[in-house]
Amino acid sequence: MGIPVYQYDTIIEVQKEGVCDSSEINALAAIEAQLKNDEKIRSLLISETCIKNRTAALAGDIVRDMNHSNHIDIMMVLTGSFMFTADLARALYAQGGINTSIHCIKTSVYDETIKSSGEHYRAVTLELSPKNIEARDIVLVEDIADQGFTLSWLKNYLLYERNARSLKICSLLYKRLDNPTREVQTIRKQLGIDYIGFTVPDVWVAGYGIDAAYQYRHLPFIVWINETCFQS
Repeated sequence: MGIPVYQYDTIIEVQKEGVCDSSEINALAAIEAQLKNDEKIRSLLISETCIKNRTAALAGDIVRDMNHSNHIDIMMVLTGSFMFTADLARALYAQGGINTSIHCIKTSVYDETIKSSGEHYRAVTLELSPKNIEARDIVLVEDIADQGFTLSWLKNYLLYERNARSLKICSLLYKRLDNPTREVQTIRKQLGIDYIGFTVPDVWVAGYGIDAAYQYRHLPFIVWINETCFQS
């Protein structure tokens, strides 16, 4: 059923049992029963209400740190962060009428195979570049920080090639890697992620904008994917 969450003002550490809001424990039985009919999904990892409440808390942190600005420039990393970005922008507005300009950027990783624990590097290429971001204070919104190859590339690109004035990184999920290489450890330390919603175990996740082989982006919650169903 998942471990109930009562407080949302700090990063929530999610175990494999999953988390749910304390108010929805009884209502989750039907959802979990439905998920059991899909062999590609192992279990519910983060409930919809947990995501909503933690997103509101993150919006409050961003408003506090932006020094009472009434306008924030958000950089949405396509495609996985589209749901999180939309909800975060609405939460920012609810925090006191904060307006947002949403810019889009999209990259691809050269190697599309399933991540392995011994990786040292993956090449990142730019597919869609943002316009008019020079000298702006940017909040980069990502769905998940995994090994850090893409986020590291984005940080360097936005600050040093596109000359953003400042950059803060907000990631809904941060994966606790079991066996990262030394290179991956260094990259993750240097990222300096400013806002993290949840830390999650080193498993394949999907839902709430995040896909598994182009599936499950539509789900309003995060699930743990059964990798064996996608291995040929």
